[in-house]
Amino acid sequence: MNKFQVINWSDYMRASECLGNFGSLDSAMNFCKHQTPYNWDDHGTLTFEEYSEVTELDQNYNPVKTYYFISC
Repeated sequence: MNKFQVINWSDYMRASECLGNFGSLDSAMNFCKHQTPYNWDDHGTLTFEEYSEVTELDQNYNPVKTYYFISC
């Protein structure tokens, strides 16, 4: 049975939170944040970068497929 690993990226690869191993894509998606703080804009409002990644791993922990999630 394949496992799923979640990576929530902050500021597009400058930092990340790695969570694993989930038994299904649906359960892994529950831990995807999609939205992470990025920077302050010219009006003093906090802006966000949004990027979560779920990698499907086979029984030997080799990548099978990667899913990317962003919020628009």
